[in-house]
Amino acid sequence: MNILPYSFSTLSGLVFAGILFGSCGSRNSTDTALSAPYQQVTELSILSLDSLQQAHPDAILLDVRTDEEWALGHLNQAAYISFDWDHRLEPLNDLPTDRPVLVYCEAGGRSGVITEELRIIGHPHIIDLIGGMEAWLEAGKDVSFGEPVPLPN
Repeated sequence: MNILPYSFSTLSGLVFAGILFGSCGSRNSTDTALSAPYQQVTELSILSLDSLQQAHPDAILLDVRTDEEWALGHLNQAAYISFDWDHRLEPLNDLPTDRPVLVYCEAGGRSGVITEELRIIGHPHIIDLIGGMEAWLEAGKDVSFGEPVPLPN
């Protein structure tokens, strides 16, 4: 008779997940986030975008929503890579690594996936703009329409 309500594999999986997620941290300073010598994803509010762009005018602002979401409005001067699973890795790999990448989506889930993919491929300067377009619009900020800024090579 097993006196534990969980199997050993379930418990070991939970311990592994705890270690994995417990070791994930983010930095609060934009200066350390953009100068870290290792791949680190930093989470900052999308409402800090203006100050981030002033401090780092060479940063790439990247929208990773769907075509339909893009058409409803996007951030000014944003480049665009669709969240399409089959076609996003090549343009992500082609992003220059000497410039910070500021990533946003609708609410924060997809930008988290993309920032992790950028981290895995070795991009050294990644910021996930949490809150996404939802927070931007709730704050009454302006949106743009039209074509995306071309992706730099």
